[in-house]
Formats: sequence, C-alpha cells, structure tokens
Amino acid sequence: MIRRDRGGACKTDWGWGFEMKKLVFALGAVTAMTGAVSAADLTARPYVKAPAPIAAPSWTGFYVFGGGGGGLWNADSELYSTGSGFFGPIAGPAGTPRDRDRRLGGSGWFGTVGAGYDWQFSNWVAGVFADGQFGDIRGSLNDTFWGNNGSEKLRTSYAAGARLGYLVAPNVLSYVNAGYTGSEWSGTTQIGLQPGSAAFDTTPSFHRDGWFVGGGVENNLSIFGITAPGWFMKSEYRSAYYDRVALPETLTPAFGTGLTGIGMTFKPWVQTVSTSLVYRFNDKGVAAVDVAPRIYSKAPSAVGGPNWTGFYAFGGGGGGLWAADSTVLSTVPGFFGAGPAGSLIEGNSRFGGSGWFATVGAGYDWQVAGKWVAGLFGDGQFGDIRGSLIDTFWGTEGTEKLRTSYAAGARLGYLVAPNVLSYVNAGYSGSEWSGANLSILGVVVGNTSYSTNPSFRRDGWFVGGGVENSLSLFGLATPGWFMKTEYRAAYYDRITLPQTCTAEGAASIFGCGTGAGTSTGTAVTFKPWVQTISTSIVYRFNSDGAVVAKY
Repeated sequence: MIRRDRGGACKTDWGWGFEMKKLVFALGAVTAMTGAVSAADLTARPYVKAPAPIAAPSWTGFYVFGGGGGGLWNADSELYSTGSGFFGPIAGPAGTPRDRDRRLGGSGWFGTVGAGYDWQFSNWVAGVFADGQFGDIRGSLNDTFWGNNGSEKLRTSYAAGARLGYLVAPNVLSYVNAGYTGSEWSGTTQIGLQPGSAAFDTTPSFHRDGWFVGGGVENNLSIFGITAPGWFMKSEYRSAYYDRVALPETLTPAFGTGLTGIGMTFKPWVQTVSTSLVYRFNDKGVAAVDVAPRIYSKAPSAVGGPNWTGFYAFGGGGGGLWAADSTVLSTVPGFFGAGPAGSLIEGNSRFGGSGWFATVGAGYDWQVAGKWVAGLFGDGQFGDIRGSLIDTFWGTEGTEKLRTSYAAGARLGYLVAPNVLSYVNAGYSGSEWSGANLSILGVVVGNTSYSTNPSFRRDGWFVGGGVENSLSLFGLATPGWFMKTEYRAAYYDRITLPQTCTAEGAASIFGCGTGAGTSTGTAVTFKPWVQTISTSIVYRFNSDGAVVAKY
C-alpha cells in the first residue's frame, strides 16, 4: 500500500440544486408510471339483446405480495479529518473536509415482500402498505487519502407509505406512492488498492432514515386465456433518498489502534425496479361494469381497442443512473515496480453517475394471435448523465458524462386490456462518453487540472420493459396518441483510458510526467452499467379502433 498525500481544492458540493434535480427526476418517473386509457369503443349493428356484464376485479381489501428486482445507488462522499490538526495546520480542527465530493456507485439485486389494504372509489383506488427489500446492492466506499477501498452494501430497506391510483381499465391500476423508508448498510474493511495489500482500517455499519417516491402498474393475472382469480402482478419504480452520515475509519490490529485520522461521509440515493406477484383476499371477479338488460334496436357487437399493427413514432424524456467498475493499470514498464505495461496497480473501485436525457424513436408493431404484439424499433437518448472518474493511484477525479446512447431492438407484449400493452424488449445499445479533466482531490494544492483522458464510445446490449396505453384522461380521447413508460438496463464492455499530463499537472508538486501531453504512467479502466426510466408520447399512424374482443 502506498500512502499519498492528496493535494487539494476548496470543497464543492452537489448542493441544493442537485437535490432538486433528484426530486424532479423521481417525480418525472412517477408521472411516467401513471398513464390513462380510453374506455372501449362500441361499434353498433342490429341486435335485440343487451351485452353480458364485463367482469372486473374488486380492488377493495387486503393483499400480500412478493417478488424481486434490481437497483443502483449513487452516493456523494468526501473525506474529513477526525483529529484536530491532522497532518499539521493543513486540516484544521476535527471535521475539516480533506477533499471535495466525489460520486460513488453500487448495483445489485433484492427480494421483496409486503402487504397492504386498498379502498376502491369508482375508478380511483387509495391504500396503505408496508414492505421490505432484502438483498445485496453493493459498491465502493473509497478513501483516496490512504489509497484504500471497501465494499459498501445496502443489505435491507423497508418502507411504509400510501398509494393513489386510477383504473385505466377495470383490471389495470396505474398508481403513485410515497412515504417513509429506512435502510441498513454494512460496514467495510478498507484494503489498499494495490494488489496484495493488507486490510488497513474499517468503517462501521450504519442505519439511515429517509423518504421515497415511486409509482407502478398492477393488473390481474391472466395469460393464454387462463384466469387466476385473486392473483395479480405489479411492476414498480421507487426512488429513495437518505441523509448524509459520517463514518470514521478505525485501524486494524495489524496497523495499530484507534482512528486513522480520516473519516468518510456517505449520502446515498437508491433507485430500484421490481416485479411482484400479488394475492388479493377478496377478489371474486365481480361484475364491475354491468349493462342492464333491455331491448336495443342497435347493440354493441364488440369491445373495440386500438389497432396495434403499424408504424409509430415517439419522443419524451427521463433520467437514469450509472455505476462503473474501474481499475488502474500501468502504461510504463516497471512503473512503481508494477512489472510490464498493462500491469494492475490499483484494484477495482465502483463509481457512479446520474442525470437526465431526451429520447426520440420509431418502430413497427404487428398484432398477432389476438392479444399478442411483436415489433421492432430504434431510438436515441441525448443528455447528460454525469458522475466521477477517479484515478485512485494519483488521487485525482474528473467528471465523466454519458452524452448519447442509441438502441435497436425487438419487443414482445401482451394486451392486459384492449388499450394497455405490457411488454419486454432487448437488443443492441451503443453509447458516447465524454473525456474527463482530472484534478487532485485533496485540499492542499488547489483545484489544479492534473491529467486528462479521451472521450470514447462503447457497444453493448440492453434489456427492459414497459407499459404503453392509449392517451385519454378522464374520458377525453385523443385518437392515435399513446403514452409509454419504459425501464431499461444497458451493459457495456470495459475500456482502458490512458491518462495524459496537463501543463499544470506536470508543474505541480505532485508532477505527473515530463511535460504536458506525456503519460502519467497510469490508465483507468471503465465498465459501466446504465439504468434509465423514461416516459414518451407515441403517435400511431393507423390505430383507429379495430375490433379485438367480442362479447
């Protein structure tokens, strides 16, 4: 392990503006989960009998659920001194910041269980619920002062809140929710990033309280014409926010006793998507939409819905997080005793980013076998999902941005109602990333540009899913117009980014090379996973009321 003093800058913070951006993102995602569909259109022909009642579930009563999902966390983190005058007058009293915020990241999976009670009021449903998530969403807690890294895990979270939904079809509930959330996080054992380093210090486990906002879609479980009374399925997005915590570092017995003189702060934002099976104890499939028996001179012959076959175009926006695994390699043979060029000199850390984007695209669908829809599409996302790229050997950090991504793929969906399509999709994804201008993280030598790495592109693949419905609110129909909400996870291969000295870096007290444009002796690898959620307005060019289900 190498102990390196980190030069520095005045502390910056993501600040209040960033908090507001996170809230806007979450509310935008919630809005995206809450579409509305038009009622079925009835085409008349000569007939003398009234149609049979349309069966619908009862939404009032108790329910339980269980399922699973995945998520990412981003956490702002900075170092602070735990002792007065640590490293002399440069640190000041205990609690003095040692560097500015950087963005760490984590990713993983979880299981969830919960219960609730709903009340149905006409087309509205309101309820209360509680649930827990149990799993392993893990990332890095990184100390660039001592050159150490530990694995930080979100092990458990739990929530209690309320939800409000609208029945966009008798069997489909679109809802928003919000409330309290608690979380339990692991402690870490901090190990030097150089291969073979011993455990140097530990940080304690901790608990954080916070709040969440989210939304989702729930529908009764029926596929291939097989009904399952009482059984439902729901997919839900959730964004949870927790306050900053200070985590002092304690030496391991091999290095002494007491504090290391450094602590780390940790302020996480957790974004999850889950799918669960739901059982409602009092759902008996009651006739919620009843047509009274009387004589018609003309009676409806079919329940109509949009024609899902044809071309469509869409545009919208959303937000997302990325988490990226990163190591440091040597670019010079024998660099600090590392062996040949390309040797690993700093082990894996995980960094994070978050931000916003706009999206446009087009596709073609085929409605097949009655309730199935298959299609092809292409789209692009243009924005700024930014976070940290850190050279942990030199203790430098810069802003890395996902500026553009694009995708081509296929989707397969099932009509859970004539005007509501639930689908999954997958395919190719490409991405364009900015270069980064790295500066020293510490507070000793000022916020000096130290090194740069190039912009780059990555190819990969994605998997996702969503819900699309005809666009109608409170009975106001807009023929041809739809709305879709989509979750997507994209995975890209690792790339190696050489670090090049700037003029300021070469002239600094931690000179990184022989002059501007020369190698720092290191390269940073970067392997990102990007998770996004978006909402788009869709126009279908030939969607006028096809008959899809007969009485």
